[in-house]
Amino acid sequence: MKKKMVIGVLGAALVFGGAFAVGAADNDDVRTTTTAKNEKTVLSTDEVKKIALQEVAGTVEEIELERKSDKVVYEVDVEKDDVDYDLSIDAYSGEIYAIDRDDHDDDDVHSSNTDHNNQNIISQADAIEIAEKAVNGKMVKIEKDEDDGLITYEVELKTDRGEAEVDIDASTGKVLDVEWDN
Repeated sequence: MKKKMVIGVLGAALVFGGAFAVGAADNDDVRTTTTAKNEKTVLSTDEVKKIALQEVAGTVEEIELERKSDKVVYEVDVEKDDVDYDLSIDAYSGEIYAIDRDDHDDDDVHSSNTDHNNQNIISQADAIEIAEKAVNGKMVKIEKDEDDGLITYEVELKTDRGEAEVDIDASTGKVLDVEWDN
């Protein structure tokens, strides 16, 4: 009687163990398949170069693929008129996260692209040019902002008169407001 009971317990253990192993193997296949379907493709350096040059018309000096926090980005160095621009571009979507400008006067400036919808708007480089002409200054910081459906660039500049903030309509390039901080 004891032998039959031991054999029964061992048999049941083998059946349950085998079923568990088959179930675990099936789950691994599902995860692998799902992961393969969700995999993203990294943009090519040619695509990234094109995106960077649309934002800053100049000469691409270097393109590096880097991992920052939980993101994979291309760091692109562009030179235009003796000014260096460092662009951070999402390696998958092509979204521009930031533009750093260094005109070699030891004042690094930073801009941030926070809007994901870049349809029918001027580039940050165009907004910088408009703002610099409007107040005869140099850009320190630029941010894209949306308020009540209107997308604007808020550009902070250093001038001979002090600091200025210029608001520009991102659709038309029109200067909406100039504020001076003396």
